[in-house]
Amino acid sequence: MSLAVRSVSGVALVGALVLALFLGPSALAVLVGGLMAIGIFEYWQLWQGQPVGPSTVVLVPLAGFWLMRYAYPALPAASIGLLAGSLLGLTVALTHGGRHRSTAAWALGFGGAAWLGYLPGYILLLYQAGGPHGRGMALVLLAVGVSVIGDTTAYLVGSSVGRHPFMSRISPKKTWEGAVAGWLAPTLVTGALLPVVLPSVTLPLAFAIAATASAAAIVGDLAESQLKREVGAKDSGRLIPGHGGVLDRVDSLLFVAAVVYSLLGVAHAF
Repeated sequence: MSLAVRSVSGVALVGALVLALFLGPSALAVLVGGLMAIGIFEYWQLWQGQPVGPSTVVLVPLAGFWLMRYAYPALPAASIGLLAGSLLGLTVALTHGGRHRSTAAWALGFGGAAWLGYLPGYILLLYQAGGPHGRGMALVLLAVGVSVIGDTTAYLVGSSVGRHPFMSRISPKKTWEGAVAGWLAPTLVTGALLPVVLPSVTLPLAFAIAATASAAAIVGDLAESQLKREVGAKDSGRLIPGHGGVLDRVDSLLFVAAVVYSLLGVAHAF
């Protein structure tokens, strides 16, 4: 798939995100929730045909609980209902999941829910923590920028001058040249822009957060690559031209948002 198609798809996704950020928290929650619903389906589908797959009675309600908890913290009734569904799902998975590997199915369901329910919640938290004056929007876009800049730079450098394999056991096409460029570029850009968005963040702290977030993006990408390798899939889906599925596009972003929010919180930067 050409770089032009990848670029058009990427711009469309970013445009949808900017629109949701402009419309407010509810619109962002709908967008994130919708994408994660697709991502959960892709995750479930990847495991079809394998000896064991994620328990849906754990995966779906638990992911929904985490997303709802972050999107609408003032709705305790909804949270209690979703939590009860999650616990019931755990019980069903362990007691009626068959004689073999019911615990593994529960673990895959729980892990998938954490990945696709708990981590996406940090995007919503980052937006809310930024407060007024567009800072929440800027923080989310910075987190997205880490993922997009890193992925694009790694692709361009790796495909043009990459010679030395990087984690070839997980992804044969990745190179050290691409990985270093994919870490350095977002570190420099985000590190320079973060103090502009949050003046309380010093420049050294900004670059430390940016460097950590850029490394987290690489880890997130490798994690999804390992999943696809284990199940024998090239892409998680075909929804996004040039990118594959939703998981192929958001794999690094989910890790980045969690790292950025957590580090800013520890630094009392909000």
